[in-house]
Amino acid sequence: MMRSRSFGPVAALALLATLAFAGCQKKEAAPPPVAETPKAVPFRVVSMDLGKHLDADKRVVDPAVMFGVRDTIHLSVSTEGSSPGVTLRTMWKFEDGQRVVPDAAQVLAPTGPARTEFHILSSERWHKGKYTVELFTDTTSAGTKEFMVQ
Repeated sequence: MMRSRSFGPVAALALLATLAFAGCQKKEAAPPPVAETPKAVPFRVVSMDLGKHLDADKRVVDPAVMFGVRDTIHLSVSTEGSSPGVTLRTMWKFEDGQRVVPDAAQVLAPTGPARTEFHILSSERWHKGKYTVELFTDTTSAGTKEFMVQ
């Protein structure tokens, strides 16, 4: 008579080994979360500061609204936001409404916070009195600053 062999214990042992091996495999890491693209902040002028001296970052060292007849007058413009192209332009006027110097303009393509500097100086003495500088972004007024020359 033939005897049949049972493969039950061998099959169970093989199944157990397969499951143990599968449990030891390194699990795939979850994909990193998708970073949201920050929304573009529109370009805008944050502040305008007048002074006699600037630091290396184009910041006014000592803000001033009173200047001497031979001073160089600096305007530091702080902006934020981005633009593919924007023109900052200054118009400097004496109290009689006459322009002191020709308009100065700088074309920018900002991608975040920035500083831009404008200045005027005279080879002669400034006339004593009240002056105004107006800043434009493209063709829109972004603000004015008044100052005195004594």
